Amino acid sequence: MIKKFFTTVFLVIILFHLQVIHAEEYEYIEIFDPKQNKVIKTVQTNEEINNMVIGWINKIDGIYAKFDPVKDDGYAIRFPLVPAIQLQNKWLNTIVKEVYLIIPKNDPPFFMVFETEDRLICFPFTGEINTLSNVLDFKLK
Repeated sequence: MIKKFFTTVFLVIILFHLQVIHAEEYEYIEIFDPKQNKVIKTVQTNEEINNMVIGWINKIDGIYAKFDPVKDDGYAIRFPLVPAIQLQNKWLNTIVKEVYLIIPKNDPPFFMVFETEDRLICFPFTGEINTLSNVLDFKLK
C-alpha cells in the first residue's frame, strides 16, 4: 500500500513538473548548384560569417543593372541572418532575414534581397570571393 502511494505520488510529481527544454536552433548556409538543381553543401552559420555578410550589405552603393539576374551556371548561396537586421539605405528600408549571393560563371557576383515576399532587389557584390571560399571551405570560382 505504501509502495503504491509513493509510486503514484512520484509519477504525479514527474508528470506535472515537466521541464521545457529549449534546443538552440542552428541556421545553415546553403550552397546551391543550378546545374544539379540541388543544395550541394550546407555550412552552419557563425558570428564571423554573419558579420561578414552584414558588412557587405551595409556597403551596398548601387543596383545590379542586368535585366535577367537568374543564371543556370555558377552557384547561389543563401545566408540566413541571425538575428535579422534593419537595412536602411537609398534603395531599401526593410528587415533582412536572409541574403542570397549569386555567383555566375561568367558574370560578376551579386546579392539578391527580398524587400517583401514579392519584391526582389539585386545589388552588386563587392566582397572577396576567395575569402568567402575559405570561410565556407568550398571552391566557388
